[in-house]
Amino acid sequence: MKIYLNDKPFEFDGRYVQDLIDTLKKESNGVAVAIDQNIIPRSAWATTDVLASCRVFIFESIAGG
Repeated sequence: MKIYLNDKPFEFDGRYVQDLIDTLKKESNGVAVAIDQNIIPRSAWATTDVLASCRVFIFESIAGG
């Protein structure tokens, strides 16, 4: 299905937010996910559906100094 990941079309074959994180090979530490402008708590990633045409934003903290 096609979703929008950080404002770009993305073909996703999974079902849940956790599937998307795994597909992208992202570490869950320091990552936040929003779907259609709603923050999804990390505790709900394994049960929150990613639906066709939804807008997913993944935010990553960056350390530096």
